[in-house]
Amino acid sequence: MELGDASVPFPFDIHLLRFSEDAVALENELHKLFADRRMNHVNLRREFFFATPQEIRIALKKKLSNILEFNEAPEATQYFQSRADWPEYIRRRTSQYN
Repeated sequence: MELGDASVPFPFDIHLLRFSEDAVALENELHKLFADRRMNHVNLRREFFFATPQEIRIALKKKLSNILEFNEAPEATQYFQSRADWPEYIRRRTSQYN
């Protein structure tokens, strides 16, 4: 999967690195599982979802027989540095995802 060209405000954190025989099928399964948490309901090609790393780990553990390493703590340096300057009402609304 290539995420480097996606239009997002911050760099991605890597939480899991794993080789897969069928990454497309796994991605599709996860998209179905988190469909009710989709961010963009207009452009379905924008595949972003409201989910914590912990929720993703639990979902992957059910799907994959061997997760060698999973990092639940996001580095998200630019996100956290930017968040400090956001208006208070925005910080409150986004605190559930930290």
